Amino acid sequence: MTPRLGTGSVIAVWGASAAVREPLVDALASRFMQRGIKAIALAGMAPTNALERQSAPTDALARAQAWRAQIDQARHDALVMVAGSPIALLAQRGVPVESWPPSLVAAERGHAFTLLLPPQDTAGHDEQVLAGRLRAGFAAIGLPCAVIHGRDATQHLSRAWSALQAGLDAREEAPATPRHLRAPAWNCERCSDPDCEHRLFTDLIAARQTPAAG
Repeated sequence: MTPRLGTGSVIAVWGASAAVREPLVDALASRFMQRGIKAIALAGMAPTNALERQSAPTDALARAQAWRAQIDQARHDALVMVAGSPIALLAQRGVPVESWPPSLVAAERGHAFTLLLPPQDTAGHDEQVLAGRLRAGFAAIGLPCAVIHGRDATQHLSRAWSALQAGLDAREEAPATPRHLRAPAWNCERCSDPDCEHRLFTDLIAARQTPAAG
């Protein structure tokens, strides 16, 4: 993936279970480091227990802003791998989407990738509820997301790495002419990016309205 991802890029890993998302963040950072890319794994601001997840919305917003500042500071020096993200934190704590600061949503859209780890079949009710909030959150703001399935940490790393590679390849291979554009291969089939769909539609209409040369 060198040099397509590097300093300034952010990869967020969402998941209701810190015990699952944090090892993946560490493993991805280590793999990039092995390939000569300076990478930092961040996990400090994500909710870790039920008490934190039920804190007041005002506290959650303050924590999300602080989390954003920490990510932006780190990306000046390295590729940043984030366990959770400011928007994921707000979603998990039940802050209404309409209360999410536009600046945080815009910053989240600027991430290179967002990976979502769905709960295991054995996950408890609380984890299932939190995972549902995450899915609803990224769907509400039209955030592209790759869903990473797997039984263990080894499968998560392998499939996450493949998703990143496929996404980068799709971006590079997409030609400039609108009629040949295609959706990135790494997007979850249940998600969509409204801005992207609108752009494709308007480009197609413009192409049809342009008189043929000669």
